[in-house]
Amino acid sequence: MNDNGMTRKSGISVMGTEYTGVRKGNSVVGGGSETFTDRLGEYVAAKRREKARQPKVIERTVKSKKDFPIGFVFYAIMITAVLMFVVYSHSVVNEISYDINGLETEIANYKLENERLSIELEQKNDLKYIEEVATTKLGMVKSTDVVKHYVSISGGDKVVVSEDEKSAATQLFASLNGLKESVERIYD
Repeated sequence: MNDNGMTRKSGISVMGTEYTGVRKGNSVVGGGSETFTDRLGEYVAAKRREKARQPKVIERTVKSKKDFPIGFVFYAIMITAVLMFVVYSHSVVNEISYDINGLETEIANYKLENERLSIELEQKNDLKYIEEVATTKLGMVKSTDVVKHYVSISGGDKVVVSEDEKSAATQLFASLNGLKESVERIYD
């Protein structure tokens, strides 16, 4: 340090340029009229001009077209499989629900038929219905409508069977045996 408060710097090198002189505060005394910051600013400006004169090279990275990524294809297949499973499940559920509705309708029809048959059965057990069927379809008459004939048998009356009646009974018995054999053949 000097008596007037100045320090002498010798051999300062900034980015390849040598600076010499005495420094007082921020300014350099001696060694030129330019200050250190002026020289540094000039240096930076020169570098910028030099850089501006050079052609700019823009580097772009061009991505080469690659095949579809395997991961994308895998996920697409998985999503498609899941969607197909969901659609199939819904179609099975719908089919089963249609079957259930059809069976419920069939059950309701059978219940109505059962009720109708129960009512018919109750009507057939009714005495008025039985009487009507007996008189109209079977040609029967009420017992009160039949004329009653009373025959008195005295103790001395005898029943005598003639030979003609015996042969008629034998013929009747043979006919009944033939009928019995016919019925047995049908059931065998």
